[in-house]
Amino acid sequence: MGEGEGGSGGDAGRRGAGFSTRAIHDGDIAPGSVAEQPVSPPVWLTSDYLYEGLEHYADVINERRPGYVYGRYGNPTHTALHRVLASLDGAETAWSFGSGMAAIHTALTSLLRAGDHLVAQRTIYGGTYSLLTKVFPGYGIETSFVRPEPDEVAEAVRPTTKAVLVETLANPTFGVADIAAIGELCAERGVPLVVDNTIATPYLLRPLELRGVTLTAHSTTKYIGGHSDLIGGAVTGSRRRIDPIRRLALDQGTTAGAFEAWLALRGIQTLVLRMERQCATALELARALAAHPKVASVGYSGLPEHPDHARAAALFDGGRFGAMLAVTLRSGYEGWLRACDALRLVRVGSSFGSLRSQVCHPATTSHRQLAAEERAEAGIEDGLLRVAVGGEDASDLVEDVLQALDKA
Repeated sequence: MGEGEGGSGGDAGRRGAGFSTRAIHDGDIAPGSVAEQPVSPPVWLTSDYLYEGLEHYADVINERRPGYVYGRYGNPTHTALHRVLASLDGAETAWSFGSGMAAIHTALTSLLRAGDHLVAQRTIYGGTYSLLTKVFPGYGIETSFVRPEPDEVAEAVRPTTKAVLVETLANPTFGVADIAAIGELCAERGVPLVVDNTIATPYLLRPLELRGVTLTAHSTTKYIGGHSDLIGGAVTGSRRRIDPIRRLALDQGTTAGAFEAWLALRGIQTLVLRMERQCATALELARALAAHPKVASVGYSGLPEHPDHARAAALFDGGRFGAMLAVTLRSGYEGWLRACDALRLVRVGSSFGSLRSQVCHPATTSHRQLAAEERAEAGIEDGLLRVAVGGEDASDLVEDVLQALDKA
């Protein structure tokens, strides 16, 4: 809501600078905000503001004059975060939320009403699945689940379909959605396409650059923040699409906290450094696991034998394929129980995207909301382990995982 809110990116973005340059510079506070430009954008922790008089306050809150009103409406820290997120995503503007789920919920409810229909990817984050199957029916919104392939999406679309939702990299199998073809389909049908790009990040893909993609959503908790110290989310897109999302966020009270916005703003500056390291290590680990006799399969599109390898190579930048793996053991869940007990460096953890490598068992944790038959349809086997690669030395990480498999 403040001066320069959202925006199309900072000066570096307007000059067509590279991704790393924009990640570092486009989060600067607006020139003229203070006499001297701070190297590190500060965090504004005030909840409210003072005005010259009644008309000044009325003009700002009614958006007749730039300025700030209340923490829920955003502050200069949010403005800086929105500017850099929009710049990196190739968006016109952005809005940040208190969690990734708040971002997804608000993005979808800005498009859907009672009686509307949503088409969503079958293999999707468990929290999102729970939202669509337990919360949305109470709103009168029906969801059809399909594989993220254009033929299945086309078959599922109805006259009442008002949105399509896919994940760039499916959580937790890490199959690659055919976003380009689905985007073309959605453009032809006039249906908004929402892409959850949390796992790929703007470093690998900027979905809004593809025809037909309407909104991009992120859990900033993960790679955007990068240090396991914040909970947050964001949505990027055109101002026409983000304005109703912002109004919903104000009414629902879901805007990100100022400190969390600052943590995300800080994390963005090292996104490229972290992703380059983590993606390279993930590929090395995937190769080692694919050659191991106790491993039944490795879900990582960077492997040439992966069914989505060609699609991922065409879609993602720089020969990088993400930092997440799905690994299935021949001995199933019991084998992973023994292997995880033997891990020394990697830890069992509840999330991903930070510098510490973590593993989890989706069937009993992140995707516990799905019934057994639903997990089977989504390709989430009981023997599948989700591996989130951190920033450790690749040799140390590979050695730890392989010695644990010896005990599986």
